[in-house]
Amino acid sequence: MDKTILIVDDDEMERKMICDILSDEYYILEAESGKDALKTIESRGNSISGIVLDYMMPEVNGLEVLEKMKATGMIKKIPVLVLTGDKQSDIETKCLTLGAVDYMRKPIEALLIKTRVTNACEINAYKKDLEAQVAKQMDTLQKQNRLLSIQAERIKKSQEKMGDVLGSIVEYRNVESGDHVLKVKEFTRIIARCYMELYPDSGLTNDRIDTIVSASALHDVGKISIPDSVLLKPGRLDEYEYELIKSHTIRGAEMLENVDGVWSDEFKRCCANICKYHHEKYDGEGYPYGIVGDEIPLEAQLVSIADVYDALVSERIYKKAYSFDKSFHLIITGEAGVFSPKILECFRKSREKLEKVALTYADENAIIVEE
Repeated sequence: MDKTILIVDDDEMERKMICDILSDEYYILEAESGKDALKTIESRGNSISGIVLDYMMPEVNGLEVLEKMKATGMIKKIPVLVLTGDKQSDIETKCLTLGAVDYMRKPIEALLIKTRVTNACEINAYKKDLEAQVAKQMDTLQKQNRLLSIQAERIKKSQEKMGDVLGSIVEYRNVESGDHVLKVKEFTRIIARCYMELYPDSGLTNDRIDTIVSASALHDVGKISIPDSVLLKPGRLDEYEYELIKSHTIRGAEMLENVDGVWSDEFKRCCANICKYHHEKYDGEGYPYGIVGDEIPLEAQLVSIADVYDALVSERIYKKAYSFDKSFHLIITGEAGVFSPKILECFRKSREKLEKVALTYADENAIIVEE
């Protein structure tokens, strides 16, 4: 018999009578006082299916037993049926408020107490079974979530690694520093984090920033389609050549939009936006479409200023490196293209961090000019 009932009553005859009523279906434990009952609950609480508790007892009465069970959390684990011969109307309310599941006045009826004890135990058993099922399901869900998180992190790292590889291929073909992708990523991260702090309603989150930073590696992937004679030309480009160079924005976006099964939709969309719009300017003077203001996606605006800053502080086939002061001045004044006031504010606040990153990757042999 695996169902155990604890009967608590200081009257031995009352205990024996209840035992006789319940003993054919339950294993019985007895306690002749509230103090003994608390000791039994403490030592054997996990095996007790229900408690029949007398209210009127010396020293520790039924109400105090309920209070102690509530304080220890046992009242939620064991159903308690309170018995009393007291006629006070508020006793029932007090007991039920403390967590008792039922209440009966003496003298008791055998069939009634047996039925109520059985109902209370069955409801509690059903509750425990339901809680166990929920706990099992929660454990399964947590394991699945952990697995999904691991898979998502692997996908994220694969996306980033593939983006870095493709970005580096473009760099080397473009005879730029092999660190251009790394610098643009770090510059983008610094400015984006500042933007998130200054403008919390922007929709930027740490996860979105990570996506933008990873996608920034592919901002110039469209240059793969540009002939060497144009891409590597040291002198001034003619009108046709310049139009060809500008086409790398749209070509890059098209390349990425046609890639299936490699990147998540969010990452691919972010990459395409950066490729297509990172040469647009806030005043509409950029390319390929000449769109204005915040029609330019935020991710493209962030990568744009990072790309321009690196172009200014780094040596290129067509120019020498500018000093940090000169580069900062060209961007703030709009001489290097117009950026949004919010982007410029983040650029100002991030100046020291940006210069620190630039110094980390600086070419010792680069010639720096002020003019």
